[in-house]
Amino acid sequence: MKNLLLLILVFVVSCKGQKNMITSKGSIVLLLEDNYSGLTKKENIIIKDQKSLKSFFSKINKTRKPGIPVPNVDFKKETLVVVCSGEHKNTLNSSLELTLETDEEIQLKTIYNKEKKKEKAIVSPFKIYKIPVSDKEITFKK
Repeated sequence: MKNLLLLILVFVVSCKGQKNMITSKGSIVLLLEDNYSGLTKKENIIIKDQKSLKSFFSKINKTRKPGIPVPNVDFKKETLVVVCSGEHKNTLNSSLELTLETDEEIQLKTIYNKEKKKEKAIVSPFKIYKIPVSDKEITFKK
């Protein structure tokens, strides 16, 4: 019985350690993703306040019943980066990568990977990432 409790304690402590590593300064963390943004063209959006976040969610929740709930974000600590892939057949998957960070700039790049799927539904996926707040300019590399 003691060994079982010790094993459970080790798992709990190790899981908390990994969470701290993922959210360390300078990292990009995926907050939310979905296959319908309502935006037909590729677009990258920087969100630095609650009003802008609610405005974005009002666009994507226009035709959803129930809508996706607006996430709670502490904008004093975090900035959100929204990557909208535009409207296309469901053969495109994207991810965001930090390519360069200097004293003046944070440079991000969207990586697109084609997936082979039999279904050809038209989607307009989006992903929301969290990054630490900074005075640096956020730019997107093509």
